[in-house]
Amino acid sequence: MNTLSQTDCSSIDSYALFTDVSLDTGHKCGIGAYLFIPVSFFREKNHSISKEDIAEKLKIRRFENTSSTKLEVQTVLWALDEIEKTVPKHSLMTLQVYTDSQCVAGLQGRRSRLSSCNFLSKKTGQPLKNADLYRTFYELNDKMGFSVTKVSGHTPASSRDTIHHIFACVDQEARKALKSWDRKQKQ
Repeated sequence: MNTLSQTDCSSIDSYALFTDVSLDTGHKCGIGAYLFIPVSFFREKNHSISKEDIAEKLKIRRFENTSSTKLEVQTVLWALDEIEKTVPKHSLMTLQVYTDSQCVAGLQGRRSRLSSCNFLSKKTGQPLKNADLYRTFYELNDKMGFSVTKVSGHTPASSRDTIHHIFACVDQEARKALKSWDRKQKQ
């Protein structure tokens, strides 16, 4: 995939990726959800975008043997991998990732420090628990050139802009998928 700096901006498509997770800490499993849409989709007024429109485009996957931080990163990596498979190789695009994960949002700012210490803990000298995931995140970032924006999760409906409205729908669908999966496990 080509990046923004390689071409004229008039021929570039802009996309947004919304990711969120819902975790069952007792079973160490969870649901990752993502929504990949053209920016033009949400340039509409936030209340004209229906939950049905979002749910129809949403992708959901179950992850096992995970934690909240790991699940957030796994979900972003899964989404980016799927996008890379579906977008034509020579397509020119910009990609903005929206997440409520402090870890994911902070990875770009932590890159030089993590790389300089070879992804080892300062305290123990042992590899960081999610080092392989972080490396993959940076590899995909180098290849795809995406930016990450931290979204406040669980904002009151009355104060939501379009981004928050869409993110809230992704969040609700992820929680609904986890509850559905939990119910099936108890049957």
